[in-house]
Formats: sequence, C-alpha cells, structure tokens
Amino acid sequence: MTTIRIAVLDDHALIIEAIKSLVDDLDELSFYGGFQSFESFQSELLTNDNPTILLLDIQLNEEDGIAICKTLTQTHPEIKILILSSHTRGAVVMDALKKGAKGFLPKNISKEDLVEACQHILEGQTYIHRDIALVPKEEKQSKYDYIPKLTRREKEVLKLIMEELTTAQIADKLCLTVSTVESHRASLFSKTACKNVVGLIKYTIEKGLLES
Repeated sequence: MTTIRIAVLDDHALIIEAIKSLVDDLDELSFYGGFQSFESFQSELLTNDNPTILLLDIQLNEEDGIAICKTLTQTHPEIKILILSSHTRGAVVMDALKKGAKGFLPKNISKEDLVEACQHILEGQTYIHRDIALVPKEEKQSKYDYIPKLTRREKEVLKLIMEELTTAQIADKLCLTVSTVESHRASLFSKTACKNVVGLIKYTIEKGLLES
C-alpha cells in the first residue's frame, strides 16, 4: 500500500504538533512536515516529493488560506487539500470547496476523523465533518463567501463602532488621529462590502468578526 503523506500548513505551531502526534500514532499515514507559511511549504515542494494530502488552515498570519487552496489546486492538482479550521460556517465551507478543497474538518478532530477524511478524499469523495452544518438553502447568502481577515487595530476600531462611539471618540480612546480612524473605518467597509454603520454592525454579528 502506498504511504499517505500528510502535510500541515498552519501558523500555529501547537496545531502542527497536535496533528503530527495524531499521524505518528497511525499506521495508515506518515507525517510529511509542518509549515507556518505558504512560502516555506512551496520551498519544500521544490526539493522533495509532494505530500499526498495537505491539511490547510484558512486564516494564516497575513495569508489567505482559501486563496492558497485555489493556487495549489491549479499548480499541484495531485495534492489533495483538506481544510482544517475553527471557522466552520456553511458559507466558508462552500467557498473552500469551490476553490478546490476536497474536504473540511474542524480543528478538534480525532485520529478516527482524520483517517476517515483521508480515505474519503482519496476515493474521490468530498468529505465534510459530521459536526459541520452547511447554510440552509433558504438562508440569504452573504456578500462574501468567507470571513474577511481583520488586523488587530481594525478589530479595536470595529469594537468601538459597535459601542456607538463617534470617530473622534474612537480616536481619543485609541490615541490615534481622526484621519487614521477614518482610514480604518474605510478599510472595514471595503473588506465587508458594507455601505453604512448599520450594515457593518449587522455583518459583524452575522459573521462573528469579534469572536476570535
């Protein structure tokens, strides 16, 4: 039987270690390597055989995991991509599958979950973990297919917007200039495609932008 080589691309070292621990306990799988950036993963592909399956987080430090998924699907279609993320809203899952992912797993998986997912996607099936509920058909689809990545400062500004503070009050509270706060507000509207504060607040609650 051909060895199933598992790679992990996640910016949290503890997640990589956790997956390695799971894989090391399984005869069916072998650990290819853990990577905290797309660049380091690409470098490994230039010098070694490709992994069979890549476990990919969708929110990496300064990188968009779904965009990486789309790129790898085009450049290395032989690598099967399993998304591994704590963001499991239906719209996120569907967007990842559209971009080439073969399956979607939450981060609190067991050894049995990992083996089952690998078996399914290697057999050509799409795998979605049983704990993930897709968006009901009647639910209105969001303007964005996945949660936008906000900077720390954008989250701080957004939190104060949610508290109904004015731009001047936010600037004073965060020790920023009014123009800097306005720049962050403009970025928030751009990333969420919202046209006003009411829409931004509704979007924030719907997507849980301040939950993490």
